[in-house]
This record gives sequence, C-alpha cells and structure tokens, in this order.
Amino acid sequence: MRLKIKLLDGWRQATNTAGPATFYRGQSDSPLQISWAEYRGQKPLRQVSTNELKDTAVRFGQKNGFGELVDSSGGSCAFGSFGSAIFRSATHPRIQVWFITDERDYILGTYICSKEPAPAEIREVQDIMSLVTLGPK
Repeated sequence: MRLKIKLLDGWRQATNTAGPATFYRGQSDSPLQISWAEYRGQKPLRQVSTNELKDTAVRFGQKNGFGELVDSSGGSCAFGSFGSAIFRSATHPRIQVWFITDERDYILGTYICSKEPAPAEIREVQDIMSLVTLGPK
C-alpha cells in the first residue's frame, strides 16, 4: 500500500527518508505528517465508531503531552471514518491529530504549529486530511 494524497497548490513534500511523510504549505514551518498501518491478518476486525476514533485522538494527544484539549470531532471522509482532536500549549498554539480508518487499515496524521497558523492553512490541512487514502503501490 502507499499513501494517496492530493496536495493543494502551494504545498510541498519534504525529503524525509527516516520518518513519516511530511508536508509544508509555502513558507510555513508547521509540518503535516502522515503515517499508516496496514492490517495483514485474515480475521475480520471489529468496527470502530467515529466516537472511538475521536477518543483515540484525544488520548494520543494527552499521552504525548500536547497540551489543553481545545476541540474534538469525528465523521466520514474519503478513506472511511475519522476522529480528530485539537490541542493548545504554551509552545504550540495548535496541534491536531487524526486517526482515520477504512475498518481495516489506519492513517495517522499530525499537524504541529510552533506559531498560530493562518486560517487558510488550517482549512487546507483539513481538506488534505479529509481526502487522504491508501492504495496499491
């Protein structure tokens, strides 16, 4: 499998051979990082609700010390369903986490801002994450 992502105009992929796929908007220094996990087992997996995905995103942020929870949400997206959580701290005005699944494979996204991002950048990150999928190589 490989990541299928539609980057909007002005976005670029960073060269990052040792970590997750990393993307930046223009001159912004706020990385959008995306990784994934493929399920290779034979047994069907149990269905995961959007509330469970949202709770997973919240717990992930809390466990990693991302700061105060600002908002969380869940719903449907191009890959299946997602849960997301937004955090704020003294050093990061916005950290957003996504857990996305098609009931078999998972995508994890993080958007970490060291300064307040422009509203247009936030909208574009939301759009990119709502359209990300996995597909054959």
